Amino acid sequence: MEKRMRSKVVLNSLASVGLILACSARADMVTDWNHNFELAAKTAAQLPPIEVRCAAIMQTAVFDAVNGIVGKYQPYFVTESAPPGARADAAVAAAAYTTLKAVYPAQSATFDAELAASLASIPGIEGDSESIARGLDWGQHVANLILTWRATDGFTNNPPGFFGGTGPGVWRSLPTATNPDGTLPAVFPQYRYMLPFAMSSPDQFRPGPPLDLTSEQYANDVSETKAIGRVDSTVRTDDQTALARLWQASSIADLFRGVRPLLPANAKLVDNARLLALLSIASCDGLISVFDAKYTYNFWRPYHAIRLADTDGNPLTDPDPTWSSLVFPPRHQEYPSAHAVATGAFMRVLSHELGDKNQFTLSSPGFPSFTWTFARFSDAAAQVKEARIWAGIHFRNSCNVGGTMGVALGDYIVSHVMLPQHSPGVYETTVPQGNLGPASAVLQSQQ
Repeated sequence: MEKRMRSKVVLNSLASVGLILACSARADMVTDWNHNFELAAKTAAQLPPIEVRCAAIMQTAVFDAVNGIVGKYQPYFVTESAPPGARADAAVAAAAYTTLKAVYPAQSATFDAELAASLASIPGIEGDSESIARGLDWGQHVANLILTWRATDGFTNNPPGFFGGTGPGVWRSLPTATNPDGTLPAVFPQYRYMLPFAMSSPDQFRPGPPLDLTSEQYANDVSETKAIGRVDSTVRTDDQTALARLWQASSIADLFRGVRPLLPANAKLVDNARLLALLSIASCDGLISVFDAKYTYNFWRPYHAIRLADTDGNPLTDPDPTWSSLVFPPRHQEYPSAHAVATGAFMRVLSHELGDKNQFTLSSPGFPSFTWTFARFSDAAAQVKEARIWAGIHFRNSCNVGGTMGVALGDYIVSHVMLPQHSPGVYETTVPQGNLGPASAVLQSQQ
């Protein structure tokens, strides 16, 4: 193998670009490379389903790389043990570097420089120590196993496009400047069939169907979104408008940025690696779960529900043929809310592992003029549901159902994945703290 030779080449280039001094203000290797992922994801400007899959691939590789050395938790995917004496921080850097180069190949030069900076921070690198070389070999090996596994997970499959229909309650795309008739297919149809990272199947947390179009609750949901979610709403506050835009701009990379400062100072590399992997799995499986439900029910967005309310058979709804939402909706079905599921699962995992009462700030380069600080993780999960209604792209029932799915998924992940081998550590899986009720109604009908 050429890994040790490659590390020498990287170190030789390091001196010429003057990166060694940049390593003075570090956290640890796991959080450093999580930050590198954040920067790469923002540079790539991917849609959330692509970004969360990349995050889950990288963070599970990082976890198995360090855990294969220290053996504190049950392995995630790679069950073999690291070679004796392999250095954990070198393994983390190599695993993250290898996966990021694979999923973001256009940024390879950046990752080369980031790896050089990481290696320069490891004591003993000047002598090309055997433990560091073994760590690099092991980390790359683990990453390649994860990458090979996920290469056939169904993400690159191309199932037939779903174009919706013209009947009441059926999704169809919105008109655009380049497609004025609104006949574009829904995006990410492959996600409903994709191999989950933790769930037993994509439909494991599938909820019951959306509300009946003739029900009073459906009429109430339509009226609410019609009033507060319209582009020129007179009842939506300035903060609600800004929060709708902030959550629309936010992705898992932004959530990572808010969470990293909360990681305990006494946490080991493996503890941080486990938490970030759990969060990534929660987000990705959340989207797999929600796309299963979306493509099962194919429910229309408020744009058509409100404009075509005279076709829904409900005497309590009135059409508004000029209505438009504050935020242009993603090109997929309304029910359930993807943000509510993925964010709900992410925050539920955090509440399990760190306790619900933690202050953190949400910010996004996609909407840099506004931030919001939360006192609890559950507050963020609750707010994202409201924000999707304020944005005019969801109904309340869809957000509530999505939030319940996220809670159930988060509970499942922390009780089934990467469990302690022996004694619990910093991130001991416990009964969740705070106002975090059960999610027992997920599989029941929402009518």
